[in-house]
Amino acid sequence: MQTAVAVEPVRSSSSVSSRVASNLFIDFFRNIVQYREYLKQSVARDLRRRYKRSVLGYIWSMLNPLLMMTILAIVFSNIMRHSVHDYAVFLFSGMLTWTYFSSTSQGCLGTIRANARIMEQVPVPKYIFPLSVGFSGLVDLLLSFVPLLLVMIVVGHDIPVTIFAVPLVLLPLFCITMGISLICAVSNVFFEDTQHLVEVIFRAVYYLCPVLYTREHLPQWLVKWASLNPMFGLIEMMRGLIYDGQLPDAEKYFTNFGGCLVVLMIGLWIFRRADRKFIYFL
Repeated sequence: MQTAVAVEPVRSSSSVSSRVASNLFIDFFRNIVQYREYLKQSVARDLRRRYKRSVLGYIWSMLNPLLMMTILAIVFSNIMRHSVHDYAVFLFSGMLTWTYFSSTSQGCLGTIRANARIMEQVPVPKYIFPLSVGFSGLVDLLLSFVPLLLVMIVVGHDIPVTIFAVPLVLLPLFCITMGISLICAVSNVFFEDTQHLVEVIFRAVYYLCPVLYTREHLPQWLVKWASLNPMFGLIEMMRGLIYDGQLPDAEKYFTNFGGCLVVLMIGLWIFRRADRKFIYFL
């Protein structure tokens, strides 16, 4: 009887934790569906505002990554000349993943402060505002595939059929990006120096991700630790689909997906705990 009494609280605590996590996920994805019209309008408004006075308009969504990739490819192609074939495609396929993660996370930093007045007037979940940035970034990411395909055609790199499996990577990428974005948004409400800190951290993480190089260019002891970052695996999986024409290993994929869901859950939990205190800091 004593053993049963000792075990019961642990079991109950575990059950409560799993129920809370389940509710967080259910509410999150249910709100995406429930407020889909608001999200559509918000994304469209963001895109119109971004390119309102631009002569080339939405074409910049494709030209900007293309120009950046061209510069980086010219700079690093000589360094990687003997180890990476079609380095421009190699670089572009990895940079797409990182650019979405980085630009969205940093773009969400000021979303709570910027929409404080709307929050008082419209009864919507507060994480809808970072979510709209996330979906806006997805549009830019999808548009970036146009110049990527052009680069592949120009350099004579085969376009593999596995490119149609890209949504397999986009789903965990969206989850981890939103998890980090929510944490960044909350932190920026309470600590205004968050923006500067995030820039430094992201720059360090960028060089520890296989964007400019393969994992073979890093010492094994560093790969062991760097690969714990889900973004490390996501960049490799995206590159595998586009550059190598290979589907991700199932075990590695689901392990990585699980890590991304954990990050999303942590972000949702932190946001839920903090959102009632926003009014005192805005």
